[in-house]
Amino acid sequence: MNLVNMMGWSKMKVYCPYCKKEENYKIEKRELKEFRGVEINTYENVAMCEKCNNDLYVNEIENENNERIYDVYRDKTNIIKPQDIIDLRTKYDISQRELTSILGFGKMTINRYERGGIPTKSQSDYIKLLIENENEFIKKTKEAYKKNNISQKTYEKIVSKDMKNEVSQNDIQEMYRLYINNVLRKNPDIYNGYKLFDLELVENIISYIASKVKNLTITSVNKYLWFIDILSFNKRGVSITGLTYQNQQFGPTIIEQKYKEISLLDAKYTRNDYEDETGTKTYIISNKNYDLSKLDNSEIDIINTIIKLLKDKNVTDISNMSHKEEGWKKTKRFENISFEYAMNLNIIK
Repeated sequence: MNLVNMMGWSKMKVYCPYCKKEENYKIEKRELKEFRGVEINTYENVAMCEKCNNDLYVNEIENENNERIYDVYRDKTNIIKPQDIIDLRTKYDISQRELTSILGFGKMTINRYERGGIPTKSQSDYIKLLIENENEFIKKTKEAYKKNNISQKTYEKIVSKDMKNEVSQNDIQEMYRLYINNVLRKNPDIYNGYKLFDLELVENIISYIASKVKNLTITSVNKYLWFIDILSFNKRGVSITGLTYQNQQFGPTIIEQKYKEISLLDAKYTRNDYEDETGTKTYIISNKNYDLSKLDNSEIDIINTIIKLLKDKNVTDISNMSHKEEGWKKTKRFENISFEYAMNLNIIK
């Protein structure tokens, strides 16, 4: 409800600190030429005590004044409007808190701006840049995710929305890498063989295996890598890839089934989906540009040993072999497999 009655008298009452009691007040319209050093040429309504003529504070009137003044000030200074920020959040289906975390602002900053608060010119220009340039917003989102300022769910929500807007293949590959690293790169412990995960190394090893193994399936990649890592731990006390594996129905599998995302990387190998009467099979084809320079001779020997043991076996045989290992037998379904079981291997007996 508009409380303003231009130069008129209002019979509503408010406490007057000068009269020390509630009094009726009138509204006076006053010109306001300047706000924060900017010429705005608007007006404000001021409540005045009917009895003593002193200015009074009436919350509803002040809110109306602020809204009017701020709107004119935003137009004059090209400051972002509250609805622009709301529209940005709506576009990506994110909360005020999620957007605040992406931008690195204070906890209640976006909430304050959407309720009408005026941002600094620099913050306003920055938010407008992200609204007008989707690539910049995605870049900022990736930075926030890399710093663990936003959750995986928030990251995927924004990235999936962006992918629908035809980002380049290079951008998509970079997003996959960031996502995979964020999930799999953990501090060294008994579940990753005391080795920090190295995605680039894993890509090169997969490419190398695929160059030596005919019809390497995507699911078999899990077993090759697991056997390589447990044999390395058995002989050297540390794994090679730094991957963590789970107990799954058909054998050890990279946690959260991230082998699927790893298979989508295309720098060192490509996927080939093949359909037959039994369903779809996915094969990994090496680009034959692998680089094993990060590995020493003992690590390469371990990889070659596993390739020699498995390359002539089918998917079922390899799965059955993994089921004979203590690591799989003594770990409950969906739990991470400890490398402590690598000290007694069946595959090298």
